[in-house]
Amino acid sequence: MNDPKIQEREIKQQERIQQGVNSGQLTQREARRLENQQSRIKATEDCLKANGNLTPAERARLTRMQDRASRDIYRLKHNPVTAN
Repeated sequence: MNDPKIQEREIKQQERIQQGVNSGQLTQREARRLENQQSRIKATEDCLKANGNLTPAERARLTRMQDRASRDIYRLKHNPVTAN
């Protein structure tokens, strides 16, 4: 079962990471860390969807993981370390 909101949010966060790399706001190391975090969220999602659907608790868990990732993206994009 696909959850459009979860899929859309994953895409938006990937775009935010890429924009941070392109603008120099994120170093390669920071981007790699954020990409790894996104991979862990995707792996968790795949595992939770293994039985075919997400329960409300599982959906809430993914939302919390994505919220944390979003905060991490913001924090790393706005820290004083730049790639330039």
